[in-house]
Amino acid sequence: MSAPLVSICCITYNHAPFTRQCLDGFMMQKTSFSFEIIIHDDASTDNTAEIINEYASKDDRIKAILRKENIKSTGVAVLPIVYKEARGKYIAICEGDDYWIDPYKLQKQFDFLESHPDFSMCFHSYYEKKGEKLDLKPYTLKDELSLVDFAKSIGGIQTLTVFHRNLITSTANETSQNKINFTGSYFLYAMLAKVGKLKFINEPMAVYRV
Repeated sequence: MSAPLVSICCITYNHAPFTRQCLDGFMMQKTSFSFEIIIHDDASTDNTAEIINEYASKDDRIKAILRKENIKSTGVAVLPIVYKEARGKYIAICEGDDYWIDPYKLQKQFDFLESHPDFSMCFHSYYEKKGEKLDLKPYTLKDELSLVDFAKSIGGIQTLTVFHRNLITSTANETSQNKINFTGSYFLYAMLAKVGKLKFINEPMAVYRV
């Protein structure tokens, strides 16, 4: 497959009840560009890996990284490993127990960043799922965030909404030079806000399981 423009990065662990819904949210995306799906399973003890293999065997856009031994328990940050495999100009994040509900999610975020080079990341509203109940998560931050705005916000951006430019190589290099353990999304978003603004799209396009 030729190099994709977008890399969907997903990490899973014992998400078997949710894996199909998560992957179906990726597969239903309608885009004008090619994308790949990189999914890392950290030695799940349920049948998460079997479900991933089933999907990967039917679609060559899916790259599965299936661990035999759990690495997060040893202190290794998993998401940076997935990022290193990403070939796209952009990266979209969704963990294996969450899912997307808008088939044009990636296209909307792609179109925004393509036409706004001064932004490094965009994210959107979402629903929270508790049992069978869905509630729209209220959002109180500004629609456009600078690094200072983001620092004042103390987080509040869920990974399943995030779509950003693939600046991981430079970010990883700076992380290594400063001996910072790149484990949390807050640090990643701060690094992205350092090189461009963050945009909020007021459309609920995903579901976060509480």
